[in-house]
Amino acid sequence: MTTTNPFGTVPEGAPGKATPFTLHIPDEELSHFHQLLQLSKIAPPTYENLKGGKHDLGVHRDWIVTAKDAWLNSFNWREHEALINSFPNFKIPIADEQCGTLDIHFIGLFSQRKDATPVIFMHGWPGSFGEFLPMLGLLVDKYTPETPPYHVIVPSLPGHVLSGGPPTDRDFSSNDAARYMNSLMVQLGFGKRGYVAQGGDVGYFLARIMSATFRSARRRMSQVNFLLLSGPEAITSTEGLTEDDILLLEGEKTWRTTGFGYALVQGTKPATIGLALSSSPLVILPWVAEKFIDESDEPLPLDVVLRMASLYWFTESFPRGIDPYRSLMRVGGLTFAPQKPLGYSHFRREVCFLLNAWEFKYPGLKWRRDHDKGGHFAALEQPELFLADVEEFVLDVVGPL
Repeated sequence: MTTTNPFGTVPEGAPGKATPFTLHIPDEELSHFHQLLQLSKIAPPTYENLKGGKHDLGVHRDWIVTAKDAWLNSFNWREHEALINSFPNFKIPIADEQCGTLDIHFIGLFSQRKDATPVIFMHGWPGSFGEFLPMLGLLVDKYTPETPPYHVIVPSLPGHVLSGGPPTDRDFSSNDAARYMNSLMVQLGFGKRGYVAQGGDVGYFLARIMSATFRSARRRMSQVNFLLLSGPEAITSTEGLTEDDILLLEGEKTWRTTGFGYALVQGTKPATIGLALSSSPLVILPWVAEKFIDESDEPLPLDVVLRMASLYWFTESFPRGIDPYRSLMRVGGLTFAPQKPLGYSHFRREVCFLLNAWEFKYPGLKWRRDHDKGGHFAALEQPELFLADVEEFVLDVVGPL
């Protein structure tokens, strides 16, 4: 299927039926959103939400006051909608024997080159495909449809924003989500040739599962910007570490103590938090914004944070998209396929990372870059560095298909 966008031609022979998709939130939904936001009260001042103008006990009240005003009076959803629609969007039905058929959304920049390497970019939480919009803009500016050395696939993960699911009659795990993502690449015609899986946060776990499980992923390799050592991989000794390493570990320990509460709630009481945060856009905003505030190296533009929260609100996807937190910790001991090269980009403020001294735990690690800036949302914060890393990895390690 082809869109009017010159990058929107799906390669010939793809077995799946991808249909062009245009995002449009109806006017009545926008009106309802503004009514709810206008009527929503901001909590009274407290010691915790006023503390020194900082966010160390959660989102500062003044930030919410400013954000609510901007969301009501200056934020233009239609402009963000137009940006999203400027890229080729698709939906494709993906059938699965265990969980049924889900409509999966993705943005696809397809190359006309026969030797192009397929790369799937998988987002995390509270992100979405929107994390990769700056990178997609760089690619469109850099290449013509005839020249990209890769096919770029940026999906909404199952249950997230514009994708369907998860099913309501059974549990849904990260293994299930990874199976849908692999099937997406197979249905786009990349099963026999193989593909590169790139991911951070939740996307990292899916890339890890795909690397170790599926033949189509196993034929290529993975590049991630997030790494965990847990289960049998865990290391507790600080022997041989530098002072900088120890400082990084202290920062991670602080995050696990003070910044991990959201994951425990979402992983243990997803029904409760899902129902609560679906009641008002002003309720979902601080829960989502806290991560963008705390885990970014430099403050993101308010408009970007509001776009991410708006995508969650308009698609009613918050309660549908937190299922990974019940299963992510169960894949901690799953390794990448050791025979397949792994690439790793470390951005300074990423909360989960791999120290150089611990690389022996990943024998497949063939490529690494360390950056002195950037955080958890690397593709959103530092799109030039992020894209350069992926391109270099594909060129240096993957090579031509």
